[in-house]
Amino acid sequence: MTRPTSKAGLVEVARAAKVSVSTVSRAISRPEMVSEELRKRIETICRDMNYMPNRVARSLKMHRTETVGLIVPTVSNPLYAPTIDGVREVLDEVGFGLFVSSCERDPAREYSEVRTMIEHNVDAILSMMPVHLPELYALLDRSRIPYVFMTPGGRDQPVPHVTYDNTGTARLTVRHLLDKGHREIAVLCGPSSSTPVIADRTEAALSELAAHGCTPGAEWVVECEYDPVSARAGARRILESPRRPTAVVCSGDQHAVACIVEAQVMGLSLPRDLSVVGCNDVAIAQLCEPQLTTVRPPYREIGVTACRLVLEAQKGKPPPDRTVLDSVFVERASVAAPSR
Repeated sequence: MTRPTSKAGLVEVARAAKVSVSTVSRAISRPEMVSEELRKRIETICRDMNYMPNRVARSLKMHRTETVGLIVPTVSNPLYAPTIDGVREVLDEVGFGLFVSSCERDPAREYSEVRTMIEHNVDAILSMMPVHLPELYALLDRSRIPYVFMTPGGRDQPVPHVTYDNTGTARLTVRHLLDKGHREIAVLCGPSSSTPVIADRTEAALSELAAHGCTPGAEWVVECEYDPVSARAGARRILESPRRPTAVVCSGDQHAVACIVEAQVMGLSLPRDLSVVGCNDVAIAQLCEPQLTTVRPPYREIGVTACRLVLEAQKGKPPPDRTVLDSVFVERASVAAPSR
């Protein structure tokens, strides 16, 4: 069959289907209002005639584009994928499109990307950025576009906000080690200066250790980047200290797995000689041996909840200022009672 070289219009599709233009329109935008047989026939004709709905014309008529803009700090971090999937799941249910923009952790770039999205008339905006320019809030309020923030920050974060108890996840991991009998506990964390979430986790872990009289010495608190070379070097600094800790609590699973690998290279048996606990429950947590004990924040649920709230806001129902979802502690094989 020869494919058409140009797109047909709604009138041509209606004529070919021998139905009215309004019937074709309903079959495309409200398929539940026509019979399945008619819907399939119109779909076939649309495909054969290379017809595609004109979203611009539709948006002018409906005064909305049926699209949502989503700002992510970076596309290189797999932690953001579940939240994006959660947003996408909700939008698929209602037939909305999604614009995703990475601002590389730059608040000024976030402001620019949000402005571009507003200029393209998106119906709502979601942001996963941890820090924002003060001007952003004024821009969003002036635009009258619904928005929701999705970051695990503290109570000083802007609202409306869907989050989880980020510092609570760190305290959970420390308490688990304490409950197992560990008192010599080190902390291996990511760069706090560029990642407020990590800074808060690290502070919470150290605070929890101090509250139980287990404040680690400086040689047991190491901050390093996420790449494998840096993470393993950070772990080795802890493990080669004059007195090795019995456990290491890590701000993320990348560092925890790096710690497990480096300990094994040094000839240690885990968890007999060293217990390790992480946070985030990414895929590598189950690919190492022993499998990693960690905490699973509700990343996908945050995307689902925030997207539903912002769509409800579009209909006139304001979202709550703060929605806090629960994390799940995942106990696997990387933690045992200390052997000394």
